[in-house]
Amino acid sequence: MRTNFPVSGTRLTQEVEERVRQTTHGRIRGLAVAEYQGRVEIRGQVPSHHTRQLALHAALEILSGDQCRTLIPVG
Repeated sequence: MRTNFPVSGTRLTQEVEERVRQTTHGRIRGLAVAEYQGRVEIRGQVPSHHTRQLALHAALEILSGDQCRTLIPVG
């Protein structure tokens, strides 16, 4: 039975989360990375657009653009 909730804790999501955390030096509050229907979703809140870009760039080092979805508001 398939659920509609994101799945976290897979090797891929752990790798993406670690890369984003390292690249942004831990500046994303509430960082959460989960896989949902073949896409990796990155959530959290950042203090600046620059930090958001760093997070996206870090994720795209591992994922292709169509595999990644970022839900990271600035503020």
